[in-house]
Amino acid sequence: MSKKLITGVCVALILIAIYFGIKMYASNVAEKKIAKAIASLADYVDVNYRKVSVDLLGLDVHISDVLVSPANAKEKVKINEIVIYDVDQNSEVPTFLNLSLNGIEADLNEFGSKADGIRKLGYNDKLLLNVKIEYDYNKEKKELSLKQFKVGADDVGDIGVNIHLGNIDLSTEKIGGIIFTWPQIMLHEAKIGYEDHSLVGRLLKLAAKNGNINVNDFRTYVIQEIEKEIEKEKDEFNRNALKEMRDFIEHPEQFSISISPPEPLPLGRIISVNDPKDIIKLLNMKIES
Repeated sequence: MSKKLITGVCVALILIAIYFGIKMYASNVAEKKIAKAIASLADYVDVNYRKVSVDLLGLDVHISDVLVSPANAKEKVKINEIVIYDVDQNSEVPTFLNLSLNGIEADLNEFGSKADGIRKLGYNDKLLLNVKIEYDYNKEKKELSLKQFKVGADDVGDIGVNIHLGNIDLSTEKIGGIIFTWPQIMLHEAKIGYEDHSLVGRLLKLAAKNGNINVNDFRTYVIQEIEKEIEKEKDEFNRNALKEMRDFIEHPEQFSISISPPEPLPLGRIISVNDPKDIIKLLNMKIES
């Protein structure tokens, strides 16, 4: 073996050793910080986990096999993994946060009378839910940008919300009073969307089965009924909404409702509007599929 090859192998081994050394150190630091954060919540919630690891490429913190419950409660919620991509560690109320909770176990037996209906759609006794949260808060401008709040389940679908708010004070001194000042909070824009992962198809299949007809024939029937309503509808917004609904039923992929007023509006003014048509115009509401 040549000296150059031996040198190259040695360098590679040293780099690998350094990598795993740094990773172990980062994981230990992360676990200590997480343990300290969880300890501060001991009066409100019990949290147990198996291990903490750090992905050095993205510096993401992974917390595996998590059990969460209200303090002193017997029943616990199991979460396969919590991933912290980014978080403000220097403020009492974090000014930015980006994390996901993957594989939250939901037992259908806890859904009561609705459980049988869910099972008929082909789901088992346990659903795995996923939550994604990402936001930024500008303390100087008092603006909150909820970039993503997504809740979904495997083989079901995802519901996501993003919203930009102004005149909102999240300082530790003021956050408790938001319930009294919310009418003055300014709405800049918002969007709610749904991304289908098989739920719509399951609903159509079940409805077709109950009607004793082919699922494709049932889909065609639903689309034809919507088209009849489109022909009768005179309001432009309602017509467009029905068209988007028709397109979504035909190709169930995603559906969204967005609002983007020409200028920011206080929430108090929005809820004071009684006529739905006025609200649609005020918020510049749009529906897309």
